[in-house]
Amino acid sequence: MNSQRAQEIVESMKEVEVLFNGTPVWIQHVDKEKDTARVYKEQNPDDEMTVPVEQLVEH
Repeated sequence: MNSQRAQEIVESMKEVEVLFNGTPVWIQHVDKEKDTARVYKEQNPDDEMTVPVEQLVEH
């Protein structure tokens, strides 16, 4: 995925399934300058992490 698409998902009214290393995640914030996204796992919202957007997969 790229930063633009990740931002579109954040702003979307629709629920879009996104995977990080095969695990469903929610995107909280996208940093377009660094090409990273702040995400958390659906099953564990307290487990936040910053990941490269290129490692996110729209399912």
